[in-house]
Amino acid sequence: MDHPRPPRILLTGAAGIVGTAIRPLLAPRCRELVLTDRREVPDPGPDERFVAGDLTDLDFLVELAQDTDAIIHLGGHVGPDFTFDEVLESNIVGTRNVFEAARVAGVPRVVYASSHHAVGFLRRGTAIDHATSPRPDSFYGLSKAFGEEVGAYYADRHGIRVLAVRIGFVGEKVIDERRLHTWLSPRDFLQLIEIGLTHPDLHFEIVYGVSDNPAPFFDNRNADRLGYRPQDRALDHLADESLRDARPDPGSADGSYVGGHFVES
Repeated sequence: MDHPRPPRILLTGAAGIVGTAIRPLLAPRCRELVLTDRREVPDPGPDERFVAGDLTDLDFLVELAQDTDAIIHLGGHVGPDFTFDEVLESNIVGTRNVFEAARVAGVPRVVYASSHHAVGFLRRGTAIDHATSPRPDSFYGLSKAFGEEVGAYYADRHGIRVLAVRIGFVGEKVIDERRLHTWLSPRDFLQLIEIGLTHPDLHFEIVYGVSDNPAPFFDNRNADRLGYRPQDRALDHLADESLRDARPDPGSADGSYVGGHFVES
């Protein structure tokens, strides 16, 4: 990393599904992993410290970000059913606050958990890469597209190094046909995080958070250019072997759109 000693990292959204999956892999690489969420994180490890708080509280975030080498921003509402007012506070104001706290506290790097739902209204089979303009499939997807633009602004205006990861589906198992093409293992996500924390030439970049998946939805050559080499294959992590031969239903949202049923929200 950029520092001669292991880094102190702030992880927002630490109680969520992705935060819970990545913590055991990330904590051993840190001098201290500071966890924050509105919900309590049970049983923090020896290299972890939990501080409850809300992303809408900028003063709280600024204080928490002091003496921090990087922020990994996972926090916010996730899902297609949240209203605009709900994502406005946690995902839009909260994300701006994370970047502003980084600026005020002098944090040099932010890894931002964006989502493939930022381009979810594109049809399956469309050519999609890091330069593809947002086509959000929900207010959630809209908030993630906004967060990418906030990251670009803080990179250009304030020199913060930002990696935006358009995450697919993080989990131990691939559970349906669509996720066969969007699955991301925790180990591969950690590799992308480490690129965001260490790459010497990073300014602002968008990559896709996907593992080695068959017929991928996304051209992830920008991640490859930055050194990403996925270690896990979706076909080795199927919840049901019948998924190996699964085909999309073109009459369904899941079978037609990158964002699946989110387009129906």
